[in-house]
Amino acid sequence: MEKYTFYFVLFLVIVLPSQTLIAQSESEDVTTNSQYWLDYNMKYSINEKKSVSGFVGLRTIDPHIYTKLVLVPTYNIRHLKSLKFLNLKDPFIDSFHLGGGLFYTNNLDKDDNFEFRLMQGFQIFTPEIKGVFIKNYVRLEERFQKTINDDYEWSTGLRMRYKISTVFELKKKGTTFEKGLYLPASIELFYSIKETDRFNDKIRISAGIGYKLNTDWRFELSASYHNTKNTSEDNQTTNDFVFRLRLFKSNIKKGIFIHDKEGQIKEMID
Repeated sequence: MEKYTFYFVLFLVIVLPSQTLIAQSESEDVTTNSQYWLDYNMKYSINEKKSVSGFVGLRTIDPHIYTKLVLVPTYNIRHLKSLKFLNLKDPFIDSFHLGGGLFYTNNLDKDDNFEFRLMQGFQIFTPEIKGVFIKNYVRLEERFQKTINDDYEWSTGLRMRYKISTVFELKKKGTTFEKGLYLPASIELFYSIKETDRFNDKIRISAGIGYKLNTDWRFELSASYHNTKNTSEDNQTTNDFVFRLRLFKSNIKKGIFIHDKEGQIKEMID
């Protein structure tokens, strides 16, 4: 797994200096920013098929023009039966997801912004490739935005999101993965069927490093590139370099969801 470590370090070496140089040479250029995200993620099993998950988060940006508070709950349903004619060991669709989100943006020089989202999606895992599992996550989001202290109506939007993600185990040994280092990576694409007034994402590319403390706790530190169209009034996009610290707490029961090492690794893929 040394080559994965090399690629991650190379990613940081390219991203960190480049965004610093841009900030120094174009301090007034608001099209390039640094963001800092902090999340606390939770997941709890209900029974063999169902679980609830979600996260609370704090996000800020440099130059500091806003602070954002985030709450995202999700209801998860595992798909346990495979269609007989496909002759697959596991179901083609791994799980279905229903959720929502509350996003409150505290702007320093303008009125605050509130967004409420509804989400429906499903996940598909590709077959194992040399111990690596790849998750495909497709979801539809209905978005409702409102500027605080503004008499105008709500801005509504509709978009599709497609995320492909994986984790690389640094030291492949044993039949379980209870503790140790791993490397998460993902690419997410956005397609706005109808844009909202603000924060219309285009693409996110992320790589990071994580450590699993035990069966319940782990954390991740990642760096990612985001391209976003911040307002619907023009076609200008911003390039954001996002540094994210995530803490995970899970009480998923081994006997229900996680039967082996494969299940443990899949559970870590966001």
